[in-house]
Amino acid sequence: MFIFRMVRRLVLIICIVLGAIYVYDTYQSYQGTNRVSKAHTTVEQTIEENEDTLSRWERMHRIFTFREKVEAALHQRVPRDKWVKSENIPDNAKRALVAIEDKRYYKHGAIDVLGVTRAFYVNSVAGETVEGGSTITQQLVKNLFLSSKRTMSRKAEEAILAVEMEHYYSKDEILTMYLNTVYYGHNYYGIKEAAEGYFGTSPSRLTLGQCAMLAALPNAPTYLDPYENYKGAKTRQKLVLAQMVDQGMISQAEADYAYKQELGIE
Repeated sequence: MFIFRMVRRLVLIICIVLGAIYVYDTYQSYQGTNRVSKAHTTVEQTIEENEDTLSRWERMHRIFTFREKVEAALHQRVPRDKWVKSENIPDNAKRALVAIEDKRYYKHGAIDVLGVTRAFYVNSVAGETVEGGSTITQQLVKNLFLSSKRTMSRKAEEAILAVEMEHYYSKDEILTMYLNTVYYGHNYYGIKEAAEGYFGTSPSRLTLGQCAMLAALPNAPTYLDPYENYKGAKTRQKLVLAQMVDQGMISQAEADYAYKQELGIE
């Protein structure tokens, strides 16, 4: 009986999660933006083109050879010579990412049901997409494998792959993969290229202000390119710092100093 109850609860949870995802994607479809590609570079366009040609069998096979596929996808997105180990990434870079992208990252699993529900409510009230419901883990698997088009099938597959990601990898490993592969704009992939390209420094020497700036960019890397829209990038950086303060990661004094500090953008 105990096992039966556990299975029944698991099925119920899965139904609730998929239902929330379905409702959210239905809303996106209503807006007419669910099938628009958001690929920023030829690298992402290539990933999307390859993804669109996969058969159902190949998608199923990916689930059963997940770790192997992750390694191949990581290398395809960023060469290993540009990879930064977790211990060489500042804690502030990780904290800033969590603060702005997924503040409940360490409290939920692969999918944040509360986050999806909250995003749907906020977007419904606003009449536009102002908040996403995807976790950092979901964003990572989308970046590595999936099309950026918002379709129900992609979201369902994203949820399955995200669960696998959190089964095989720790939270810190997932953050490290994300920071090493995310697109920061200006054709910079990963924290190594972004730190060297924008600030002329190594990831391990990034200041709090620079970490907050990098965390700000993946939201809209083309629009927030500091070379083209420095004011917009600074506004987003300020929001990242404010979120870090609200979540007890840094003090208000540290946030104020970091915002005023020269970033050294080259």
